[in-house]
Amino acid sequence: MRELSPELINSLSQSVTTFCTAWKLELKDGRVFGFSEHDRDLVIDGVTYFAGSSLTESEAEHRLGFASDNGAIEGILDAVSISKSDITDGILQEAKLSRLKVNWQDPTQFVVVSVGELGQVTTRRGHYEIEWLGLSHKLGRSTGRVFSKKCDASFGDARCGVDASQFPDGTVCPKTLEACRHQFGNVINFRGFPFLLGDDGLYSGPKEGARKDGGSRYK
Repeated sequence: MRELSPELINSLSQSVTTFCTAWKLELKDGRVFGFSEHDRDLVIDGVTYFAGSSLTESEAEHRLGFASDNGAIEGILDAVSISKSDITDGILQEAKLSRLKVNWQDPTQFVVVSVGELGQVTTRRGHYEIEWLGLSHKLGRSTGRVFSKKCDASFGDARCGVDASQFPDGTVCPKTLEACRHQFGNVINFRGFPFLLGDDGLYSGPKEGARKDGGSRYK
């Protein structure tokens, strides 16, 4: 729940307000940029929010609970702050973007409305559109290893352990246990799970005449 100061509440309750939208962009390298839709620069909490370089929320979807907020941000490339080449090089990837409402007559009165990360960026004729993702989108990410019958290491990398230069150019590893054992002699470093049961194995019952002692089915 957001806590608003009495002064901010009083300003918001007026029939005519002096509030504008501002955006705070925090890059992963530590640089911070401020943008404002107001017609003059504003200093908010020690950060200068430049006029004439405003971002526009072209589309937004806000949801309750743990569902992810999403939207799109549009703007004009500003050579002074972030160049087109910077964006092409991915400098905006996973940057933090906060949307504020601020009283331009008294910039000490502001509230952070939403916070998210930047996603995919597309550019066209000097304009760019950025995918905006609410922080809750991280809860939907898959993390950790992939468990499969085949090896998940890349041929010749540190996890594989094979010296790829000892094999002819163009050698491809099929990532199977048999190939690791017989073709590369590297079964000790096999990174797959060859005895992992599939759906058929999980649902199948014992064969007629098979032992039912709870032992391994691979003996």
